[in-house]
Amino acid sequence: MADRTIVIVDDEEELRENLRDLLEFHEYIVHVFSNAETFLDKIDAIPVDLVLMDYLLPTLNGLEAIRRLKAQKPDIPAALVTASSQQVIIEEAQRIGVDRIIYKPYSHREILQAVETLLSSK
Repeated sequence: MADRTIVIVDDEEELRENLRDLLEFHEYIVHVFSNAETFLDKIDAIPVDLVLMDYLLPTLNGLEAIRRLKAQKPDIPAALVTASSQQVIIEEAQRIGVDRIIYKPYSHREILQAVETLLSSK
């Protein structure tokens, strides 16, 4: 999997770094960002095979960030990571083309299965 690049966007450093460690252990290339704006500014500068985007981010939430990502790069799979199960969020995620919703708290197995599924569909 060393040729597959995953981007993690999460403002919670501990969660972001734990997820990075897990994915790097499984030989993925991982880039991390603490906010969506910085990631979107660099979208053309780094290879991206998959985006794991937190919902609650400062200034630009994960849904809006994925909407912008899909407008620029519709073929990049994107998962929304959230603790919320509010129907309005789920409906908006489906409308804008979120490929998967991953609910917190998640297990390592859940994340790895989601990553493998999303990457195999690309």
